[in-house]
Amino acid sequence: MTKKYYIKEKNLNSSSQGGLRIFLTHVFIAVNAGVAVLLFLFFTIPTSSSQQSFSTLNSQVNVPQVQGITDEQSLDVRDPIISISQPTKEFTFTPTPSPTPRVFKKKSYKIAIYGDSMIDTMGELLEYLDHSLKKKYPELKFGLYNYGVGAENVEIGLSRFYNDFNYQTRSYPPLPNISTDVIIIGSFAYNPFSPYDRNKHWLTLTKLVQTAQNTGAKVYMLAEVAPLKNGFGKGPNGVNWSDEASFSQVSQIIEQLENVIGLSKTLKVPLINVFEKSLIKGEKYGDKKYVNPSDGIHPSVEGHELTADSIVDTLEFE
Repeated sequence: MTKKYYIKEKNLNSSSQGGLRIFLTHVFIAVNAGVAVLLFLFFTIPTSSSQQSFSTLNSQVNVPQVQGITDEQSLDVRDPIISISQPTKEFTFTPTPSPTPRVFKKKSYKIAIYGDSMIDTMGELLEYLDHSLKKKYPELKFGLYNYGVGAENVEIGLSRFYNDFNYQTRSYPPLPNISTDVIIIGSFAYNPFSPYDRNKHWLTLTKLVQTAQNTGAKVYMLAEVAPLKNGFGKGPNGVNWSDEASFSQVSQIIEQLENVIGLSKTLKVPLINVFEKSLIKGEKYGDKKYVNPSDGIHPSVEGHELTADSIVDTLEFE
């Protein structure tokens, strides 16, 4: 009996183990089938929904146009990285404005310059000034009048203000009669009084400026090129004074040019300051390049050009 029981127990155990293996096999197959179904759903169903979401995104996001890419080569809007990281940029073209044309009340202006030989040597027709004016104001016409006379001090200059003018090749009516728009009064600094009187120069120049203002013209004051420290008056056409006489004359000229600068501030008259522009740097004497080597006194070509350009830079026309 014992042996029979043993055989039955053994057979029973073998049958149980076989059934368990069959059960586990079925479970494994079912799990694998489930995984396969999930993988199928993951790779098929989300694709259509993604396309729908990307289509919606395409309708909401403007894809930037890339230079060199045609419509057929346009970016794939289904790519969310491209669509989001490259937002549309709007470019506004702003044309460069044309410069505002200058507007003047008149098409032509009259300019008179009044002084001694420093004005006289600017040319019978004020050629240097004419050239500079045409460069800056090509749209305007100018009538230019040179009322400069050599070897005159400011007192003589004032005395002839209302007289007819006849000098060299120039013949003009009295200055007040030509209805000039601008009058530039020279310094008369190169012809000091004898005996020297700086205060008299200041007072007489004041009267001359005020007389010019009474004409109704716009009045400017001119401080001409600075005199040389060495070589003043020297040259084939110069006065060729002694060094002592030359130095004395230079000192007086500088003081009277400084009168012009101070007086322009006192009278509130615009100043054309060629004097300071022509100085040697750090000194109160003139740079020789601005002085005519023929006489050591009057402006050279560079000096006349500096004077003309300074005048044009200072003048204002309504």
